[in-house]
Amino acid sequence: MNWPNNTCDPIWEHADWLPPEYILDRWCQQDARCRYAKQQALLSACERGEVYYRRSDGKTFDDPIHELSARGILLIDRDSFVAWATAVDGQSPLPARPRKQPPYPGWASPGDCLFDEEQWDWVPVTLPIRATPPAQPTNTPPLPFDPPEWVKEMEMRATEAKAAAASALSAESADEENEDDDWDEELVSPADARPDYDTYPSEDELRKLGVPTDEIISAFQVEDTRHQNEKWWKERMGNVSRANKALGEALVQKGLKNRGAKCYPSWWRPDLVARWLIDAGHLGSYKVAPVLRKEFPKWAKLFDEQ
Repeated sequence: MNWPNNTCDPIWEHADWLPPEYILDRWCQQDARCRYAKQQALLSACERGEVYYRRSDGKTFDDPIHELSARGILLIDRDSFVAWATAVDGQSPLPARPRKQPPYPGWASPGDCLFDEEQWDWVPVTLPIRATPPAQPTNTPPLPFDPPEWVKEMEMRATEAKAAAASALSAESADEENEDDDWDEELVSPADARPDYDTYPSEDELRKLGVPTDEIISAFQVEDTRHQNEKWWKERMGNVSRANKALGEALVQKGLKNRGAKCYPSWWRPDLVARWLIDAGHLGSYKVAPVLRKEFPKWAKLFDEQ
């Protein structure tokens, strides 16, 4: 099968997995001998683990790499091939990927930002400046501060939670006082207590410990569709204290409730999440390891050392 240059090439630039025939047609422009040599070098790199590959039929059988290639069901990972070809040949035969546009800011409403191609980022829309008369000095004393209703409601709930916790603790017997900390956490749930926004770590500090929830869900595809995959993850990440304690070991920072335009997600260690997926039988190592090395290379070394 040959894959000559045609108008469909721009579509291939968006593909993460490529058939070897497409790669060889762009790598070798000489005779059949050159093509055969580069084909064998590519298959050998796959066997050594330097280039990632998978089957196109969705099956998980570990058939020999040459048999998969002969049957036309072999797919090559683009990124690992580009890295290997650059190291071997000095450059990659594949065209560079189109530059990916960054996502629209989550804090902005539709129409608040426009995409600037020079900065390659979303910038706020500048509204026209209206001429306003200069403010006249006044001696009127400022009005007393009245906090918003949601602040009052949060403080009231925190007060009620503390009162209920104190009442429950006073009613416990002496034997129950020696139980472990897990029981105490059930009496006063962190979700019922007042969130401590002032001491919540910064994103730079949290990036050293893990990655946010949405990056974990986007990287590890357990279910077929995005909606089903997100639902599957949230059901397990929301119950790590009992049903998924092994997954709870990967949680490094529990998120707080949203505050205005700010969002406080939970943060996880990708290497421990990957280990949990394999040990629990949700995904095989042949799927988890390439994802971890591609999406979270910083954590891949810790995963290999486990």
